[in-house]
Amino acid sequence: MASFVTEVLSSAGKLETQEIQGKIEVLNKKLTDMKMQVHDSIHQQYVNFLPRLKTAQTLSDNVGSLSKEMTEVADKIENEIKSQLNMSTGVFQTLNTQYQEASEVLVVLDKIVQIQNTLETATLANKSKDFAKAADALLEIQVSLNKPITEDDSEIKILSALHEESCVQKEKFLFDLGDQWKELIVWDVTKVSEKTGEIICKLKLEKNADSLESLRGIVIAMHKFGILESKIQHFGNQLLTYILNPLITDSDCQVAISPNSSTVQVRYISGNKQSTYQNPKEVFSNFGNILHLLNDCFLKLFNVEKDGGKQRYPNLMELLGRAISSKVLELIKECLKAAIPTNNSELESFKDIVLMTDTVHCKWVEIHFIPPSNNVLVDFIQNINVLFANKKCQAILERARKLMTTEIHNTVKVSSDKPLGELPPLGPDGGGGKKKRKLDLANEVHLSSNTFRLPECHISVCVQELMNVAYDTLTEATESSEQCAIQLFFAVRNMFELFCSVIPTFHRDSLLKFPQLSAIFHNNCMFIAHHLMTLGHQFSKNLPTNISSTFVDLVPKVRKLGAEHFLQQLAQQKKIMTVYLEGAKGFVNVSDEQVYFDAEKSIKQTLFQFQHLQKVWQEVLPGSIYRKAVGTLMNGVISDIVASIVILEDISSDDAKHLGSLLTLIQDKAGGLFEASDEEGINVKVELQRNVPKWLRFGELISILNASLLEIADRWADGKGPLANEFSATEVKQMIRALFQNTERRANILTKIK
Repeated sequence: MASFVTEVLSSAGKLETQEIQGKIEVLNKKLTDMKMQVHDSIHQQYVNFLPRLKTAQTLSDNVGSLSKEMTEVADKIENEIKSQLNMSTGVFQTLNTQYQEASEVLVVLDKIVQIQNTLETATLANKSKDFAKAADALLEIQVSLNKPITEDDSEIKILSALHEESCVQKEKFLFDLGDQWKELIVWDVTKVSEKTGEIICKLKLEKNADSLESLRGIVIAMHKFGILESKIQHFGNQLLTYILNPLITDSDCQVAISPNSSTVQVRYISGNKQSTYQNPKEVFSNFGNILHLLNDCFLKLFNVEKDGGKQRYPNLMELLGRAISSKVLELIKECLKAAIPTNNSELESFKDIVLMTDTVHCKWVEIHFIPPSNNVLVDFIQNINVLFANKKCQAILERARKLMTTEIHNTVKVSSDKPLGELPPLGPDGGGGKKKRKLDLANEVHLSSNTFRLPECHISVCVQELMNVAYDTLTEATESSEQCAIQLFFAVRNMFELFCSVIPTFHRDSLLKFPQLSAIFHNNCMFIAHHLMTLGHQFSKNLPTNISSTFVDLVPKVRKLGAEHFLQQLAQQKKIMTVYLEGAKGFVNVSDEQVYFDAEKSIKQTLFQFQHLQKVWQEVLPGSIYRKAVGTLMNGVISDIVASIVILEDISSDDAKHLGSLLTLIQDKAGGLFEASDEEGINVKVELQRNVPKWLRFGELISILNASLLEIADRWADGKGPLANEFSATEVKQMIRALFQNTERRANILTKIK
């Protein structure tokens, strides 16, 4: 009986096994057909681009039906067949393996159909402009494709087609997003005139309910794809370039803001170099209106949306501020700098702008354009006194430099008056101790009326204006706050330091090339040094006590600068005259007609150069400086001439006569160089001897050339005569040997000269 039951059960198990195997074979056949259908559908849609929307739904239903059948088979294997096949493990393993393979195929088909359905959803959402839904679908596809289904995903060609299709759909979606953004936020930049560079920029925003909802979806989609910040950055750059920059930096910019039509129109001239910064009040007003318009139209879309206490989507105003606020703040700082006054009378009225700046800062923090920690604008405007002083100092130095780079040949005659203003006493109470005794002693000695008097001369008009700037600035410093007074004082010092650097560099070639300009520059330096001697002392009582209010340390530097350039010009003139004298060829054999002509020409050229210098120097330089300069040059010329003649070994009577006539040309003309019609009591002979140390030597040389042996002996007078004062015994003997023949009389004279 027992064996009979076992046989019955065995027969039943075989029947169940055969049934399961049959079902699995049917399922495999259905899976194969399904694979072909899925492949055919996806291939035709994404490779041949044929629309098959109904087929996609049918495939999805078929996969679902197969999935149910697979589940039933799995349950039957697990619950009914497994218990009956305990004696046949191999058969069970075969059935289980066939089932697992079919399951894997079904998983792949299910995943492919899901991706296909999601792609269809993304396409339909994009067409209906439901951008948020489309973004979710595309991101879901991206996640699905990034997760491997099997170990051999790369061999499943249909997955590659789906991946390519998802990339195409994504790019199309992003392109459509951009197009919709441009339709809702419209930029219209028109160049009115190529010649003038006039530009009209118009920004129009759509703010009706449908447009706002559409824009909301666009922004959400951009955020989900991580391109929102870059899009806001691009928008901010356009806003900065076409609207905010002209609005702040161009005072001629015309702005029209229409909240009703949600438009901003700006008209300006591109690259207008003559434009100045706009008034800060206008800037703040227009900028505030523009931000308000932008906020109403789209920047406030997600200000109140929160998820679990956190902002669900980014604050668009904050993103815009992150993109452009630093550049905007820098532009506004420059605008405020330009508006800062340069005199104390206007400083009080500027406080209204300071208060307005504080208000604007608070408003921008409130709407999240700038973070609360950003105090750049407030910190900048709170230092108004420092900013005022800096701008004042900058204006002073700019004006000073402009004066220094103007032509210096325009001159004005300065009188011999004392420095501007009365000098205060040296001490508040007359001093004490040793200082008082020194002052008392000084008061007993009456100073000359010429003390601290500048000799009459010509200086550059620009230098006179420069000195007026210095006095005006120091006067204003005495009426300013302590910090401002200190900065203004040092601005004046820097102005004179700048003078020592700019003029010698900017006018370098002119100062070397033109004698008159070098003389004027010399006077300019002496004029400035003259005032620097007392400039600090005149204002020291009303300046802060914590600074050394003196300019005396600059006096040697300025004087040296003027003297060096004038001495450089003298050296240049000396070279010119030396070149002229070289034409005389050492004054050898001047009795020859051609040699005499050349020597006479060189002498006349030299005298002509002196006359030229007289024309350009005499009215410009102080009399004493002029005579000393001409005397120095004359001394160099006659020294060279005397040195050339003294060394001659043979001078015939004709040579001596011609040499005398040549030297007489200089002797006759030299006096006229020292005559001055506007100076009384000038003795030409005295001035010649004072300023031309070798003048008497030159005169004695002429006497020797025209004298006899006896006359020479008389002028020597045993080493006590005028000739002995100018020439040594050796030089006199040399001249006698060159001029006179070797006779007993000459020998006797030579023996007397010792």
